[in-house]
Formats: sequence, structure tokens, C-alpha cells
Amino acid sequence: MNQSPAATTGNGSDAGLRTAAWLADHHNRPWTDDAARARLPGGEDTRRPEVLSRALASAGLRARMVTRRPDRLDPAAFPAILFDFEGTPFVVTAARGNRLTIVEPAKDGLESEVSPRELRHRARRMAMLVTTDEQRDDAVGPPDGHWFWRPMRDNRWAWVQIVIAALAINLLGLAMPIFVMNVYDRVIPNLAFVTLTTLALGVGLAVALDFALRSVRAAVLERIGRRLDVGISATLFRHALGLRPADMPGGALGTATFLRDFEMVREFFGSQSLVAAIDLVFIGIFIAVLWLIVGPLALVPLIAIPIMLVLAFAAQIPMGSAVAKAQAAANRRQKVLIEALAGLETVKSLNAEPVMQREWDAATAASARVSGRSRFWSNFAANGTMVIQQGVSIGIITWGVFLIADGRISIGALIAANILSGRALAPLGAIAQTVFRAQHARRAMASLSDLMAVKPERRDTITSPLVVGTGRVETKGLTFTYPGSTVAAVNDVTLDIEPGEIVALVGRVGSGKSTLGKLMSGLLAAQQGTILIDGQNIAQYDPAELRRGVGYLPQEPELFTGTLAENLTIGAPRATSDEIARALSLSGMDGFVATLPNGLNTFIGERGGNLSGGQLQGLSLARLILRRPRILFLDEPTNAMDRDMETQVTERLSGLREDGAALILCTHRPGLAALAGRMIVMDKGRKVLDGSSQQVLGTLKQAALTRQGEAT
Repeated sequence: MNQSPAATTGNGSDAGLRTAAWLADHHNRPWTDDAARARLPGGEDTRRPEVLSRALASAGLRARMVTRRPDRLDPAAFPAILFDFEGTPFVVTAARGNRLTIVEPAKDGLESEVSPRELRHRARRMAMLVTTDEQRDDAVGPPDGHWFWRPMRDNRWAWVQIVIAALAINLLGLAMPIFVMNVYDRVIPNLAFVTLTTLALGVGLAVALDFALRSVRAAVLERIGRRLDVGISATLFRHALGLRPADMPGGALGTATFLRDFEMVREFFGSQSLVAAIDLVFIGIFIAVLWLIVGPLALVPLIAIPIMLVLAFAAQIPMGSAVAKAQAAANRRQKVLIEALAGLETVKSLNAEPVMQREWDAATAASARVSGRSRFWSNFAANGTMVIQQGVSIGIITWGVFLIADGRISIGALIAANILSGRALAPLGAIAQTVFRAQHARRAMASLSDLMAVKPERRDTITSPLVVGTGRVETKGLTFTYPGSTVAAVNDVTLDIEPGEIVALVGRVGSGKSTLGKLMSGLLAAQQGTILIDGQNIAQYDPAELRRGVGYLPQEPELFTGTLAENLTIGAPRATSDEIARALSLSGMDGFVATLPNGLNTFIGERGGNLSGGQLQGLSLARLILRRPRILFLDEPTNAMDRDMETQVTERLSGLREDGAALILCTHRPGLAALAGRMIVMDKGRKVLDGSSQQVLGTLKQAALTRQGEAT
């Protein structure tokens, strides 16, 4: 079994990773650098506390920041992480008398002793306390929970602020009707201008406070929405990237649609509709004040409230099915758009624009039809609510006149009651729209929960320190059938490939060659049989380490928008210029890059659209070689190259023997197959021939002659 070291020398930005590796080793936690990096945002400085805490979490360690003088830390919390004034972390491990022991993982684990005074002048007034799950206390925080509700709980203080602001705003809302009532009942009859001035100043202050609180509430709500957007969308995207392609619900397009659904959830929890829902809680305040001012007149809005609620929720019955159909239609429309634009060259070459236009128009018409139905019921509920509000106003004024005639209330009280009833029912005016948005958010949440329920191939924490060492491959009874198919793509395949061996994998189209490569690299999971790398089941390897050791080049590799250098180093961001030059040389692409005016800084269009098929394959091969895997599975690596380019690539690939890496060539090209000393023939998912290239070619030739003789 091979293990990566717990700490290696790294540059400044890797100091956090080195520190996390040291603590993982200290706590006997599995660790490999590649597995940890796979769980961190690419290109981030690992010295940053938030990135360092994620690196520690990948080792099953929990961290929390405290603001404290470094010499005042409780020794029971050791080892703890401190930060020097340049932000580089180091570890304080023990206290012996008046001396403290520190370890600097960024300097190859340099250990030294310092006095408390020296430590105080060396480190900032902040520390990161690290515990294992077994040591965790309530101060460290609960384990990760639901993908959505946990971030919502993390913002609970912000929600408390919103509720407090809502209470204050609703209490301030009483100022205007009370002001109007006093003006009509006391100021006007007595011409009490001093009282009027005092009341006007008071209500003006209330209006100003109301404006300030509403502005603060909107800002807090926006901050919550921003946090949810950044945090949860990162979680969703990370989970989607952690799925095997075959496990994605609805494929890549379906998963992309699910991620888009999060916008509906975020808009609901960050919108004024939610504010209106919160204001519903405070309707009782206005009804109570109404009862105190005008007595039985409060019954009018009190009776209207359940009627408005019944109307709003009754409209949700037909609206619910309409919302589901609207989302399905919108998803179909999105899929048509992505497929048409992604395959635009194919669409144009086949003159298939009318077909795609028809698909788009049909999807758009269906979306408009069902969306119109849902909007109809939403508008019906909103208009009905408005009519009820107007009816309440009519009822209060009409009944109020009789109460004035009986001397039970004043004119000012009637006017105040009308204002108060409008304020009490205002949140209900938006209830239909709120419930409508809640329907969309609920269905989007259900779709996203289905996505998050799919088990990713990689856990949040590193569970194995294994790394691919020599690169010996062994399969035993390997069988895989694609979902929806009844025929096994790979059927009971057993083989053994030694380090440094070059093997040609040949066979007809659909014989299972590509599937075998995906199984070896962990992109697919076998239903039966096992794959052993260096004698270990590939399930024991962390996916990042497995693909670090097993390089898979698909038939149709992809390049991404960016420079040539960015594409080459996307899987090896710390590659040196010499390593890049070597990879380009072994792939036969050094000459091509040398002819480019901007060299490695040449911009590559979307999906490598600026390159020919052969150039794209060659650069993808260089990108794979740059990672220096111990096993390379190349699936038709030269099928888009001309003969001269293929010959050059074939000659250069032989240089991989120097690394002792196993090379598996899945090909139909005789020139590339000639590079192999061993040949395996696949047919209908089974291994039918396996031996030296000369023996296998002889057998195939003899079989061909036999068939030819039988035909004649």
C-alpha cells in the first residue's frame, strides 16, 4: 500500500495545505494532497482561514476561529493554529513551563521553542482551534446538515433581525391612524395648533423611522439572499461535479436544469413576498387596536381575513398542477436551447434549423400556455383579494356612520379605523402572489432535493491515504450494463496489465473498449467483478487520487474557454515550464505550439472551436501526460489526426516507457497498435484474444483467411 506524505514542501499559498496535512497526520486521519485539493476551490490561497478550515474538514477535523492573545491560549486546546503577520499559519503544539513549542509545516515541519512574549510579537490575536469529531463540543458547531436548511439556520440572527424590524414597522404603522384620529377629534374642534405641531412632529419621526427600518430590512434580506446564493449554489455545483456522469438525473442537461431551479428558491426567500408573509403574523396587532378604538367595527376585517385566506389557498389547487406543468415545459425549452446551440454545426450541416425551430416553438408555446394558466389563477386570487379589501372599507364606513349616529364612536375614530383595516389587510393583498411563489419554490426544492439525494462518488472527508504507485491493473469478472440496456457492454472481463506494459485494445465498434476505460478510471462503477490497482480495489482509492494515477483520454476530449496554458494546466496547476514542455514533446504538439504567435498564451475558443480535431486531440493528450499518471488509457487518441501527425505522436508516445507507466491504447489504427507489444481483442463486451501483438495479429489474419475461404 502506498501513501502520500503527510507534509511536503510547498510555496506560500500552500502553507495552509501543509498545516492541514500536519494536523491530519497528528490526529491519524487519512490524507493525500490531491484528495484534499479536489475538495477546495481551485486557485485559492490555502492560508486564508475559510479555505484552511475546509482543508481541515476534508480530514474530518473541525475548526473554529477565536480572537485571543496567542500567549493566552489554553494548553488543553493544543495543537492549535496561529497566524503570523503575513497570514502564514503555524501550529503551537505544547507548553512546557515558560516555553511554547511551535511547528511550521510550511518550512518542512521546522520545530522550535519560543517564550510567550516572543509568540505574542510573532502571531496575530487570532487562533484556529481544531478538534476531531470525538472531541467536538457545542462551541465548534453541529455537523453538516441539510443542504438548504443548514445555511438558513446559519443566518438565523439575520432572520431574527427581520422579524424584529417587522414588529417595529407594524407598531410604527399605528402612528398615522392615531394621528388622524386625534387631529379630527381634538385638534380641529379646539383649534389646538400646539398639539397639532407636536403630533405632526411625532408622526413625522415615526414615518422617518419606518423608512429607515424598511431600508435596513431590505438590506438584511438582500444580504441573506446573497449569502444563500453564493453558499448554496456552490454546494449544489460541488455536488453535481461529484456525481458520476451516469448518475446524473436526466443527464447533464437535466442536472443543469435542476441547478437553474435554485433561482426560484433564492428569489422566494430573498423577496418582498416573504416579508409580506412575515407581516401576516402581526395582523392581530391592528385588529386589537381597532377593537379598542371602534369596538365591533373590528369584526368587519376580522371576518374578511379567513375569506381572503380561503380564496388565496383555493386558487392554489388548480395553480399547483399548472406550476408543475409550467416547470416541465420550461425545462424542455431549456434543453432544446442547449442542444441546438451546443450542436449548432451539426444542425447547420444537416439543414436541420427548421426542425430545431419547430421544437423550440412547440416548447415555447407549451410553456406560454401553462404559464398563462398559472398566472390566470394567481391574478384571480389577487383581484378577489382586492375586491374583498374594498368591500371591507365600504362595510366599515357604512356601519361606522350608524355608530357615529348612536354616539358610540367619533368621526376621527371612523377614519382611523378605515386606515387601520387597510393596514391590517395589506399583507393579505400579497398572499396570493406569495403562495404562488411558494409553489414554485417548493417544486424547485423537491427537484433539487432529488439531485442532492444522489450519492456522490466522493465523500466530504478523505477516507483513504492510498495513492497509485507502480500502476499494475487487474480485473476479475468485470461486468457492466448501461441503464436501460439488456446487453452487457463489458461482460466477464478478466485481464492483468503490468507497469510499463504497452497494450493495444482492439475490437469492433461497440465491443466495450471505451466502457472498459471508463470503468478503470472510476467514471463508471461495475455491477459485477472487481478492478484492482496495485492490488487494491479501486473503491478504496479517493476519486481524486484514482484519477491522478489513472489517466483516461476519451474519444472526444474537450477543451475549455481560456488560454492554451490554462487548458494544459487545468489538472496540474503547479506544473513547471519544463514539465509542460515535456508533455508537449511526448504528445507531438511542441512544434504546433512553437508556430503560434502567442505560444501558450494563445486564446482557445469555446470547446476548442479554434482548433482542428487533430490539434484538439494532441493538446488533450499533452494535458493528460502533464499529470504523469501511472496508467494511461487512450481511447482512439489519433482518430482525428492525419497520417504524418499520427506517426509523430506514435513515435513520441514510446518515450512514456521511461516513466514505467502502463499504456493502454484503444485504437483501430495499425500504426498506433504497432507500438504495443501486447494486444487484446474485444467482441460483444468479452475478451476473445489476448497475447503478444504478433500472435494476435497472426490469429486474426488466419481467421480472416478462413472466413474468406468459406465465402468462396
